[in-house]
Amino acid sequence: MPSVKQDAVQEIKDRLDLADLVSEHLRLQKAGRDLKGLCPFHSEKTPSFYVSPEKQLWHCYGCQKGGDHFTFIQDIEKVDFRGALRLLAEKTGVVLEESPGAGRQRELKRTIQRLNLLAAQYFHHILLENPVGQRALIQLESRGVTRASMTEFQLGFAPAGQRKDNLVRFLRKHGATDREMQEAGLAIKPDSGGELWDRFRQRIIIPIHDAQGELIAFGGRVTDEASQPKYLNTSQTALYDKGRTLFNLHRARKSVHELKHAVLMEGYFDAITAWQAGVTNVVTTSGTALTEHQVRLLKRETQELLLAFDRDDAGLNATQRAIELASKSAMYIKVVRVPQGKDPDDYLRANPDGWASLREHAVPEWEYLLRQATASLDLTDARDRRRGAELVIPVLAKIPEASVLEIYAQQAAGWLRIEPAALLRDVQALKSGKGPHPGPPPRAVEGDFRGREPAGQANNGASKATKDEGYLLGLLIERPDLLPEVAGELQAVSFSAPAYERVFARLQQMVAGEATVRPTDRLSEFAPDEQGLISAVAMAKYPELDSGSEAALRQSLEQCLQTLKINAAQRRLKALVAEMRAARASGDESRLVTLMQENDRLAHQLDALKDMRHGQG
Repeated sequence: MPSVKQDAVQEIKDRLDLADLVSEHLRLQKAGRDLKGLCPFHSEKTPSFYVSPEKQLWHCYGCQKGGDHFTFIQDIEKVDFRGALRLLAEKTGVVLEESPGAGRQRELKRTIQRLNLLAAQYFHHILLENPVGQRALIQLESRGVTRASMTEFQLGFAPAGQRKDNLVRFLRKHGATDREMQEAGLAIKPDSGGELWDRFRQRIIIPIHDAQGELIAFGGRVTDEASQPKYLNTSQTALYDKGRTLFNLHRARKSVHELKHAVLMEGYFDAITAWQAGVTNVVTTSGTALTEHQVRLLKRETQELLLAFDRDDAGLNATQRAIELASKSAMYIKVVRVPQGKDPDDYLRANPDGWASLREHAVPEWEYLLRQATASLDLTDARDRRRGAELVIPVLAKIPEASVLEIYAQQAAGWLRIEPAALLRDVQALKSGKGPHPGPPPRAVEGDFRGREPAGQANNGASKATKDEGYLLGLLIERPDLLPEVAGELQAVSFSAPAYERVFARLQQMVAGEATVRPTDRLSEFAPDEQGLISAVAMAKYPELDSGSEAALRQSLEQCLQTLKINAAQRRLKALVAEMRAARASGDESRLVTLMQENDRLAHQLDALKDMRHGQG
């Protein structure tokens, strides 16, 4: 939480009861020591949203969202942490005081904004008014970019020639210092030392804005295809983080709200071409794979996403990653399929009125992935149908909703001419770690740990591994002072889900700096899925803590660690079976011997761990 004192956050929590805050937005009713209601973040008929007045936390056991006052306001008002902080400070009368260094950071951001505006004007003038920009102008026009679009997007050109400091000299005339230009990501110091160089040289320039329309960075595309890299962005600055920015979002927001969906493309010029074709709800990443934060930006604006990436390998991989990320956020996703294998940019330049048809024939995300998996197979051939089953099962295993899984299992089974139930059995085997197909780790399902099952909430499929991990995390959240004692043993544990691994790692960092810190007091420092995990385990009940017996607590902690070590060893032994089979089939005797030795060593370790656990019992 840069620039904001933790005291203000705690004071807001002290002044405002979470149940009172939540009650302003939904009706709550008693459920034992907790309160429950219909979740405001997903559609449901049976309450799965719980508030703990005792712990001042909330969690939904349906959509797995959770957190404290601030995460609730972030989700309900669709603002970031700072926005939630301001709203709650106004509500409670808490005065926000800036921490030391905040003034310097704010001034730096203002300076970067000023230099960005000057640079944008300079680049735009060079492109449209200076003979030096003529070649870039011709290239843009040959791509079908109109003068109106050049003006709308304020496209520009960064010259090179014999000098490498054209922009640097221009900004110096307007009072910029060398340090400021470097902090703005507009200038670099050459490896050989000496004077500053322009970061962007001989490139078409595309200004990049944040969601509010502030100019925060630039993208640059080479005019000479032989030059590398093809695209170059502003380096990370106090204003710009490319993994947290979506190009064109500030222009697209109004159309996204009106049309109730966003279109995600790959590159800057894909978006510009689409905009010219009337696709005003288009956004792109800044030349990187879609990130979780970018998905959250999209989720604030819409529930529906249309993917229109290139048809090359990079585009296909980007499509798959986008589907997997966005589906975790419960977004509705479709994929555009461009005819004749063209890229969306090429197609729309040749068919400016063709977007409506592309949108109409877009395919739901899981159908797209299933078709991709079987595209090269002849499904009239029995062997290809068997191979098809092997390929679709890992795809089906990634579908989080049971009802949606059944729909697509039926569809895939129809193509393969087998019973849907057979596919579903294989999917469940894969999810439980018993199947022959590689797949994702079990989804961390929170809210069903040993000491708690909320009223009305059936066991929702949490694996034994995630229950044990959740139980350990819950104990350490309540007693962070015990973490240094078990930190060494945690190194020998591999967690079944990435969220657990990230939270444990962050908890260790926190405790190293402040022994009494609790993650529940610093939820804003965690990602949304981690906040949901923490709220779930923190709201669970732990008999050892309630009993007040230190001996019982430490015994339970040690037993939990032993169980997690056993789980990790068992998972590795299962993986070794498949690896040894593959080594034997390929005739790799050296690899096989190494794997067999590891298998024997692990088997002995597992026996010893089980003996220790029985001795503790």
